Amino acid sequence: MSSLSDRIGPLCDLLLGAAYADAQFKDGERDEVKGMLADLSGGTLPADIEKQIDAFDPKKFDLLRTAGAFASDSDDDRRKILFLVAAVNDADEEVDFSEDEYLRDLAGALFLPADALAGLTVDVEVEELRETFEKVRKGPPPPPKKKAESVDVDMD
Repeated sequence: MSSLSDRIGPLCDLLLGAAYADAQFKDGERDEVKGMLADLSGGTLPADIEKQIDAFDPKKFDLLRTAGAFASDSDDDRRKILFLVAAVNDADEEVDFSEDEYLRDLAGALFLPADALAGLTVDVEVEELRETFEKVRKGPPPPPKKKAESVDVDMD
């Protein structure tokens, strides 16, 4: 990522957005974010970034505006951001659809094609799941009704 050091702040917010996507900021995610940012900063986490992490408010976070800091980067560099975010998503060792949705939203905010998410998101056929759920929810079909046997009655 070219000249990332001047954009470590926006990257920090993108990573924190991922960490808070499931409405929980766990220690594993915090450690992952801090470790990544320290590595990208030359080995030591800058004090202002430490403060930024502590002060981050997910309710005020604007994904589209923050991703705009990377708009002029190459496709490959913007894809690298997706990989970093995917690593944060994996840090809590849980599969969460809200984290997956955040990653998809980020790809859109970075103006990356859908194939940039290959292998990073959970691919679920939503329509197929919906149909299966409807079948299960309705229960089994009723047993077939027996046809009444006709009876011939002579009235003579």
